[in-house]
Amino acid sequence: MLRRAQAAATGPDRPLAAEDLHLQVRYRPGRRLVVFVIDTSDSMGDGPTARITAALGASLTLASRAYLNRDQVCLITFRDQTARLVVSPTASVALVRQEMQHLPVGGATPLAAGLQKAREVIRQARLKDQGVAPLLVLISDGEATVPLDPGAEPNAEALALAKRIYQEKIPALLIDTLESRKHKNLMPQLARALGVECRHIHDLRSEQVLHLIEQSGPTQSP
Repeated sequence: MLRRAQAAATGPDRPLAAEDLHLQVRYRPGRRLVVFVIDTSDSMGDGPTARITAALGASLTLASRAYLNRDQVCLITFRDQTARLVVSPTASVALVRQEMQHLPVGGATPLAAGLQKAREVIRQARLKDQGVAPLLVLISDGEATVPLDPGAEPNAEALALAKRIYQEKIPALLIDTLESRKHKNLMPQLARALGVECRHIHDLRSEQVLHLIEQSGPTQSP
């Protein structure tokens, strides 16, 4: 009312002042999408069952939290010769739990296929919603044995894909499940290619994995 009175008093030719300009901004936070890429190959079935149990337990914990936060979780597994999208992006705890009860374990380790499948899912999610905030969570023992392309070297192929994922600004969290730290695997190299730190699953409980996921954000250039 005061501004209208002033306008009437000064006439239509009065110059605009800063307080005359108003911009209404509607903020909608980006939808969180956590893409779990879980190794279910034969080597994950060796040794303590805590490896695969912790991996799947972390996924279920996150799915429960996603339901409350209206975030989404996606589950990809890789084994034998290929990767499989087990659960498309969803906030349904029941669906994730149901699928996890029937996951087969065994076969070779197509690590590159798992990374490629995650990349495809995130690309599709970004096309549908430019504001989506993805996070790739790889849980594996890092023993790549099957390439995407026949004749390619599995480790080199997986590292090349990790570099592309980094270039596409996809944040990542890597959790190494190898039982003995004395043996070297690909996980530390993948972590460097992705610009992140590699964690070890035997140092983590499901709640700690969830905390790491919540704290993970966009990587910075090394």
